[in-house]
Order: sequence, then C-alpha cells, then structure tokens
Amino acid sequence: MLASLERHGTAPPLVPRASGRRRRGVTAGVAALLVLGAGAAALRYHKLLPLHHAPEASVDTPPASVALQEIAQGPLTSQQTVSGTVQYIADDPYASASSTAPVVDQADGVITALPTLGQIVSQGQSLYSVGGRPVILLYGLEPAYRTLSIGLSGQDVRELNAGLVSLGYATSSELSPKSDVFSAATAAALERFQGKVGLPVTGQLMLGDALFLPSGVRVASITPTLGATVQAGQPVLQTTSSTEEVVVQVDPSVAPELKVGDPATFTFADGTTAAAAISSIAKVATSTGGANSAPTVGVDIAPTKAASLAGLDNASVQVSVVTASVQNALAVPITALLAQSAAGYAVDVVESDGTHKIVPVRLGIFDDAAGLVQITGQGLAPGQSVVVAGT
Repeated sequence: MLASLERHGTAPPLVPRASGRRRRGVTAGVAALLVLGAGAAALRYHKLLPLHHAPEASVDTPPASVALQEIAQGPLTSQQTVSGTVQYIADDPYASASSTAPVVDQADGVITALPTLGQIVSQGQSLYSVGGRPVILLYGLEPAYRTLSIGLSGQDVRELNAGLVSLGYATSSELSPKSDVFSAATAAALERFQGKVGLPVTGQLMLGDALFLPSGVRVASITPTLGATVQAGQPVLQTTSSTEEVVVQVDPSVAPELKVGDPATFTFADGTTAAAAISSIAKVATSTGGANSAPTVGVDIAPTKAASLAGLDNASVQVSVVTASVQNALAVPITALLAQSAAGYAVDVVESDGTHKIVPVRLGIFDDAAGLVQITGQGLAPGQSVVVAGT
C-alpha cells in the first residue's frame, strides 16, 4: 500500500507530484528533517545567513567532522518506495484493478465438465462444457451474443477471424485477421477448428460454443457444480489474468500523477531486485478494507520478465516507483543542505583557495536511492566542492 511509504525511516502517505513534476513543500520538509539529523554537525559551525543576505559571506574553517563533495550534473530521478502484493489480476478492461472478472455462460444446459482451481486457460482451449459441448475461449473484447455464419459481419466476426488465424487454422493470406466479414474462408477454417476441439463440424459458430475474453485466464473460483443446470447469462467462473503482477493501493489524489509505463523496481525479501513498470491504473476508487476504510485506487505493476514473480502469489514486495525525472540536473548530497530563515536552504561552497561561501538554493526533485537532491542557485556549477555533514 502506498500508505506504507518509507522515506528516511518514516512512513508518511504518498503525496501527488507538484506542478512540473517537482516536490516543493514535501521535499523541503524532508530536507529540514535531514538537516536537523545528519546535518547537525555542519549547522553548529556555520554562521547561517537569512536568504536576503549576500551569498558570498565567508564562514569559519569547518571542523574535521565534515567532508567535501563535488556538485554533480546529469540525470536525476525521484523514487518512492511502497509495499505491494503479488496477485493474479483481472484481465478485463471493465473490472477494477486487482479484482476478479466473471465468465458468463451463453447457453442453457447441464454442466458436464469444469476446470480446476488455478488452471490456466488459453485461446483455443475449453473453459468448461455444457451438455457435452466444450465452451472454447477465444480472444476479444466484444462478448459473444449471436450465432455466426456466412454473410454476417461485425467486431465479433473480426475476433473470430483473428483467432482462427492465430491458432493456425488459416493463414493470413487465406483469411485476413483484420476482416470483419464471415466468408467462405472463415467457414473452412472454422470447420477445421471445430473438428480439433470436439465441436460439431458445421462451419458456423453457435452461440454458447465460444466465449470472447480479453486474454488467457486463471480460474479463481467456480460457481456451479458438475451436473448443475445453468442458464444463459449466469456466471460460471471467476477469473484473473494468467500472469502475476504486483498490486498497490494509492490515495485518489495520487492516481492522476501516475501513468501507465512509469518505470518501477521490485525488491524481494531476499534483497534481489527486478525491473517493472506500471501496467494499469483503476479508473475509480474503491474501499478495500471495509465500510469505514478510505477509498483507494488500485495500481497494477508488471515485471519486465514474467518469471520474476513465479511462485510468489500473495507475497509482499517492496516497489520503488519513479515519480519524476530531470535529464540535466545539478545535484548535491541531501546532507549538504543547510536550513536558513524563512524556510530557505543553502549549501556551503568551498572555493579553490579554500574560502567558504553560503549560497542560497532552490530545491528540485530528491533521488532518495542515491541520497541526492536537485539544486539551483546563483554561481553554482558542476565540479564545485560543497561541505557535507560528517558521519
């Protein structure tokens, strides 16, 4: 959960990015805490000046407990670490993130075969059977709603043509996978398909013989039992995606600041890591912890390599999400920041002749992983030395 955010030993809630993808008020607060802690040694010897004072004011020679580090220049990213759970998520554009999606029957009859819990069903395979006829999974967003035969056209026909070509029952030169017309080539490919999967070879697809779902599914729960009578429109299975992702819950105010494709990193219990990215963000907020819990928005994060999450169903994973980035930033260690009056900040620049000057700075994004903060200020340049607090 994003509420379990960890930053410098604290766990404040995740807040939205500020305009321009910068954290202003939040980063200032974090820096203040750091200066009061790790930067205390530097604060004891500096003659701190208000921001309206000249930045070139000299200071005394620092004690041995402080060190110098150069101002760096280059790409900088801001990351936030959250706790998530490995789940098989619903692969349904109309379902909320991390929920299950129902499989709705389209034919009346008696259930004669059912899958097992956890079974993965892919395109061309049977989901269950009604009256001895298998119900085959085909990929598509528009659900089956009619019997398909020669002469018909529409999105459901296009999905059938694409499935027949993908499964190898016709080549793309014989049957265009983008065609929305049920042609003689469709009928011929369908007959080959029907003969293979155990359906009557008729050259037309009867309503109830196939269900169109977005992709392969994993069976999460089963509603009827073998021998039960079902009617068209009745849910038979609850399914999830056939692949695992990490699900986190965010405050509704944060969701607009995230986008699909934002990079992320998983950190597992053994310390190993894996690359990932946000794959989907729920469009509505829901209460997942009971009637009195605050609503949150589910965010699904997919690994770059699916094998990264193998065997980790329901395991807790730490997720670092990139929330902002700058390509050519001046950056210093966070412990180089000095608190000044009026909530301002400065750095102690050491010139080549050994003299010191306090330079007021404005803060940009924080790279928590590297312990760096973006700064801008008059006369600052890469390679200059700044004082950092000693350990």
